[in-house]
Order: sequence, then C-alpha cells, then structure tokens
Amino acid sequence: MRNDLTTEQLQQPITVTLPLGVVLDLAETARLAPSTQIVGHLVHASAQFDPPAIGAPYEGGIFAGITLNGDLPAALVLLPGDEELNWKDANAWAEKQGGVLPSRIDQLVLLRTLKSQFQERAYWSGEQHAAYSDYAWSQSFYYGTQYYSYITSKLRARAVRRLAI
Repeated sequence: MRNDLTTEQLQQPITVTLPLGVVLDLAETARLAPSTQIVGHLVHASAQFDPPAIGAPYEGGIFAGITLNGDLPAALVLLPGDEELNWKDANAWAEKQGGVLPSRIDQLVLLRTLKSQFQERAYWSGEQHAAYSDYAWSQSFYYGTQYYSYITSKLRARAVRRLAI
C-alpha cells in the first residue's frame, strides 16, 4: 500500500475513537514500551520502542492492537490456546494461561484485527452482565455481535494480556 502522507502529517497527533464512544488521544502514546513488571494482568513498561505489526508475535502471544484497561490505553496481546468451557472455568483457564478473558472492548479489537485467529463461534468475555449475575457477555466471531449467555453454557474461550502504554 502506498503512503501519500507527508512527514509533517505523519507527526500530527492521532485521535482514535473506540466503540462505546471512548476516545483515545495517542499524541502522547504513539510509542509502546516493553514490559518490565506484571501487576495483576496489567504489564507496566519502561524503555520505549515502536509497536509490532498487527498479527506479529509479541510478549508470548500475538499483537492485536490498542485497547483500554480501565480508562487507560493498553497494548492487547492474544495468548495461545482455545478451549470450550463454562464462564467460571473459562476465567480460571485464562488465568492459568497468564492472562484474562477479554473485555467487550478487547473483543471488538480482536474481531477487527485478528478474526482469523478465532473459530466462527461465540467466545466468552470476562464481563458478567450488570443486571443478571447468571449471565456473562460473549462475542460471536461469525456474526460479529455481542450478546449475553447463561454462565453455565459452554462457549469458546481465549486469553489476552493487556500491556500498559
């Protein structure tokens, strides 16, 4: 693909609008930093470097792009492995992989950037339904929709890791 942007244009601040109206100003976070310390499932970083290409091997998985960890931007890494489990067991399995089940925002990023890494099935999110505790959210990698399922249902599960930017 040809790049018709000038050097000046490439140095301009970048603003990204994610689903649900979340806006990231990437002017200060145009560069990622490699991990040096894991705190919970958020990896804190030190020295700066350019992020890898989408789909490239990275930090024990595949680089999927930028997501949110709470209100902060984070690099999203899809970890190896794919299981069919109920929601509680899927959460435990993801932790054993060194990650967590993806958030609903993570799943939208994964659908957009790494859809080929998923079967055309529904995958658990790490988010339980706010009003109905017997349900949790999932993402269809066939239809592209998000919906909630009973937590004892068996759906596919993938683990992710979020790296602080």
